[in-house]
Amino acid sequence: MIRIAVCCMGGFSSSALAKKLENDVRERHLEERASFVFIPIHQLKNRQDEADVAMACPHTEYHVKRDSSEGLYHIPVTIIPPRLYGLMPAEDFIDDAEDILELWKNGASNMVTFPDEPHPLRVRRDVSHRRWLKGEKAFGSKK
Repeated sequence: MIRIAVCCMGGFSSSALAKKLENDVRERHLEERASFVFIPIHQLKNRQDEADVAMACPHTEYHVKRDSSEGLYHIPVTIIPPRLYGLMPAEDFIDDAEDILELWKNGASNMVTFPDEPHPLRVRRDVSHRRWLKGEKAFGSKK
């Protein structure tokens, strides 16, 4: 099971997102695959033992880059692309977290991005990266 931290500054929308994703996990019986927890970005460096991967809100990119350049993280940290924030179901977040963790294990450094998506704020997909590579669309979208 992968433990995913959703990180933000103040925590209003991100704590709600973490709660929504954790509810999705229970409703879809994905408890053996993942769990979600909210951790404020300014606490992440001291709470990394609570997560395997951190997925941070788009507006924290500056903080993540700064802290990454100082070597403060020992887990992979990625930015949730704005287009995906709050819209993807838990499965897609889990897919991305698993793939980010795999990139990390293969030598990627923080801030971890997919090789074809070096700028999270420019990402245009609406599904997990692996589903996007397969040409899949978001639920309800036309192919």
